[in-house]
Amino acid sequence: MNMIIYFFLLFISLTVNSVNATGQKINFFDLTKQLNIFFKKEYSSNRDNINIIVRTPLKKNIYCKKPVFSLLSNVHTLGLIDVLLTCNQKRYYLKVEIQSEGEYIIANRKIPRGTKIKESDLKILIGRLDILPNNTYRKKKDVINRINLRDIFPLQPITSFMTRPFWLVKINQQVTVIINGNNFTIVSKAKSLSNGAENENIRVKTKNGKIINGIINENGEVVASL
Repeated sequence: MNMIIYFFLLFISLTVNSVNATGQKINFFDLTKQLNIFFKKEYSSNRDNINIIVRTPLKKNIYCKKPVFSLLSNVHTLGLIDVLLTCNQKRYYLKVEIQSEGEYIIANRKIPRGTKIKESDLKILIGRLDILPNNTYRKKKDVINRINLRDIFPLQPITSFMTRPFWLVKINQQVTVIINGNNFTIVSKAKSLSNGAENENIRVKTKNGKIINGIINENGEVVASL
């Protein structure tokens, strides 16, 4: 009798193991690992270090042959986002936190309002990107020669909202207009209708009232083509 019970229990154990082997068991740790793989593909162009934390893990283990993840938003952002897990025709909504670490720009010293920012005003730090203000600068070249709109204090992250381009041309300024045509060039004067930085499009008004669109060159001249 004992032998019969032993073989019966052994048969049940083998059957259960066989069923488990047909599916991929997902628990909290496996889920995090697979989400990391998924997000590395989604953020393949992002060279920063990315770490995934599941804030709403599955309440129980499930078996899934081929888990499919999808983002509920097309915007690639950091911080808390919503992810849809489809498994065996069932859907699970997950709250996932994306932590990212990389370089960003801070003020090396106090930069008074209205300063044309120099490289010596800036410093690179490495830290958590997902907890920084939106549009924090990542590269010095994106900040150098811009004008800050307010005082920036030492070690403060610098964002695009704090700066503006250095205007080579200001509104209502008399500027030189260079009009290039087929085998000819016309140079004249006109009044700018807005502020503009190097390589920006700008509209100017000639003395006879004609509006011309052109590009500001490094000398503050407006270059247009016919």
